[in-house]
Amino acid sequence: MKRPHVTCYLNVSAEGHIDGEFMKAEASEKATAVFRQRWLDMEPDAVIYGSSTMALFSGGRLKDPLPEAKEHFKREDFKAPGDFRRYYVAINTRGGLAYESNTIDKKGRGPHGVIHALTKNAPDSYIAYLREKGISYVFCGEKEFDPEVLLCKLYEIFGIKKAILSGGAYADWTFLSHGLIDEITTMYLPCVDGGESHTLFKKTENDRTPPIALKLISAEKTEGDGLMVTYRPLNISLCPR
Repeated sequence: MKRPHVTCYLNVSAEGHIDGEFMKAEASEKATAVFRQRWLDMEPDAVIYGSSTMALFSGGRLKDPLPEAKEHFKREDFKAPGDFRRYYVAINTRGGLAYESNTIDKKGRGPHGVIHALTKNAPDSYIAYLREKGISYVFCGEKEFDPEVLLCKLYEIFGIKKAILSGGAYADWTFLSHGLIDEITTMYLPCVDGGESHTLFKKTENDRTPPIALKLISAEKTEGDGLMVTYRPLNISLCPR
């Protein structure tokens, strides 16, 4: 299997939370600016988000039920027309995310096309919605999401060779537990808020994956008293790329 190089890349509070009031604090501003510039410097072909995180970019959740589809769609991958250099990839297997269009342009990253990861039990009504919006979709499992299938299809269908994975915590753990993260780079901001947000990785209730060892690659103090740390997981799936 050929797949993209995957970097799990997030900025977090000093206690490791991935979201919260610390994001808006003045103490976080300079280190966050470094984090964002290095994101742009990486020039990823795609950014992969779990459902809740993607909702912050896509237009939220659908508020009303979709009309019943007029046809039954074969469970075949669909690459929408359009010439996109970069993509946002949403893991939202049964549907529910709302989209304003087939492109997203946020945080100074430039326009990105959209790829939606589904499982084959997704309803026809949502598949029809994606096609109407001109959004690409790929099937990654029958009923349960398979992250390896997603990465393979991103590489083979869309030519994606470098991807950033950036939350939420369940999505990050899913890829890590399958040996599909090549490096974890985290910017620790000089701020805490005592909040209840998830930390970098979160298992589902029935996940019995044992702890995953990491190798420290670098640790750097940045402008604004940030600490950027890079680890290499020791369970990496050794796939040719």
